[in-house]
Amino acid sequence: MTRIRPGSIHSLVRAACSSTLLLAASTLLSVSPAAAAEVDLCRGHWVRNLAGPHAVLRQTLVDVASLRQRLPELETSIRAVIARDASLSPAVADALIAAIRDGSSVRERQMQRDEAVVWMAYQPEPGRFEAIAPACLRLERNYEAFEITVEVPDAVPVAQAATCVISAVRGCADDRREFSIDTRGSSPGARVTLAIGGQPAAAISGPGGTWTVPDPGTSDLEAIFTVRAAGGPVPARMARVYRFLMPRVCGNLAYLGEAAARTISPAGASVPCEKSVVVGRCGPAVVGVPPVAIEPDPVVADRCVDGWTVRPFLFGYFPMGDERRRDILLPWTGPARESFEVDKGYGLGVSLERRLGPVFGLEGAVMVGRGTSEYRLDDGRTSGHSNHDVTFQALTVGPNFHFLGCGGVDLYLGPFVGYGGFADPNYWVNEHRFVASFDRRFLWGAQLGLDVPFGSGPWGFHGGLRYLDLSQDTDAGSLQVDPLLVELGLAYTF
Repeated sequence: MTRIRPGSIHSLVRAACSSTLLLAASTLLSVSPAAAAEVDLCRGHWVRNLAGPHAVLRQTLVDVASLRQRLPELETSIRAVIARDASLSPAVADALIAAIRDGSSVRERQMQRDEAVVWMAYQPEPGRFEAIAPACLRLERNYEAFEITVEVPDAVPVAQAATCVISAVRGCADDRREFSIDTRGSSPGARVTLAIGGQPAAAISGPGGTWTVPDPGTSDLEAIFTVRAAGGPVPARMARVYRFLMPRVCGNLAYLGEAAARTISPAGASVPCEKSVVVGRCGPAVVGVPPVAIEPDPVVADRCVDGWTVRPFLFGYFPMGDERRRDILLPWTGPARESFEVDKGYGLGVSLERRLGPVFGLEGAVMVGRGTSEYRLDDGRTSGHSNHDVTFQALTVGPNFHFLGCGGVDLYLGPFVGYGGFADPNYWVNEHRFVASFDRRFLWGAQLGLDVPFGSGPWGFHGGLRYLDLSQDTDAGSLQVDPLLVELGLAYTF
């Protein structure tokens, strides 16, 4: 708050003498640190009467019930003037409003003619609330008022927690029978005790957080080290107490100042910590023994170097390409549209792989299958279709790369190249002939396989996926078949 000029006070005093509530100038004021300075500032400009155009309320507050009922009219002015005092927080405004709403902390008394207040609120214009300090009060009479005392609790205090950290290592060499202790990280003042063989614990200590102590017992007894530390005490929780005064005649809030703080909860004792570690006994001396070499199973090793795996399997193939369509001109009916596609099928295959090491192998495979194909012709007036079974054949060869080494479950991935295709049937619809040249040709692809052995024997389960990049020529153009094969079968390793 800034200090008000005497001239400004004088102009407001003249209004107060005509029964106007005179409390402040339009600027906020700071409390004078010395009473003499306040007297000098107010000399000749004392406020004598309350109520008038600067009052917050136009009607007198009758009692505490009336104060509580008219709290909504007062709340804005209360928050505004408290916000202008840097020594008061919004929590004080919240507590004051709650105290008025509850009514339990409100008592009725008279406001003395020379009541000492830190500041007092006034309304220089409708809807705007300010405060004046010092209030320069020398009233002609006492006024009925409400004194409201509020408490704002401090934050819940947190005690410094104790920390206990300890580790211990036993030296078992004949020339160095001792313990190495480390309590770094424990709270200051931590104490350590040592108990061996059921004997009472004895206090031990050393410089800093790490030190060594001689082993006082025989090395065949366990040792128990315990660290204890005390944390900081729990501080008392306090509540700050604030006193306010509100004259009934005008509802202008006055701040009387802060009273002595009240203890909400007393200080508490510190919470200690404790941690123990057990150090084992020293064992008998062991003569150096060379480590046992772990040799792989010779059968498994042989299979990785020069073994064979044969995999008979059933497969279903699913063409990944689209059907072919084109518009044609028939000599006897005119424009027409034809389409052709190869549908899914099934078959039988077998692969033989030569293992050349834990990772690499070379595989050849033969697959024969059977599926369906369909040709459709639509000239706008009539439509027809022709279905044929087609025979799928493929021969592939390529490397396999194994990810799980020798023996057990075998997961592998491998690219391949090959030769194959479909049989080439002819299709007739409405006396129109369609040719699909399913001649065999070069193909390539990749596979992912998994072999799971049945126990320790040579037989196992085989599953796999195999993709072939394969196209065929037809009267409607090149048809990209690209079948995906899903394999289920057996694996036999020898």
